[in-house]
Amino acid sequence: MARHKDKEFKDFMISERKKIGSGLTNAPVWLMQKAGKRLWAKKQKRTWKNIDMKFKFNEAKQKQIKKTKKSGDHKKHSKKVAAKVE
Repeated sequence: MARHKDKEFKDFMISERKKIGSGLTNAPVWLMQKAGKRLWAKKQKRTWKNIDMKFKFNEAKQKQIKKTKKSGDHKKHSKKVAAKVE
């Protein structure tokens, strides 16, 4: 993987790949061919920023941000902290 990816995203990608499986789908190749389905990706040479896993990662990150709140007074001392679960 590239150097510019952060550790959190790498771990997320590894866990998503394990969910998907080793191939494109878990169905046998001959079954996909018989059904007339496309076996290979329609868009080639996609960067890591455009893959579905990156979109899922960003959605999860946004959900996490929504669960945070600002603490402290005004701009100088405020920071984002995790909201308490009640």
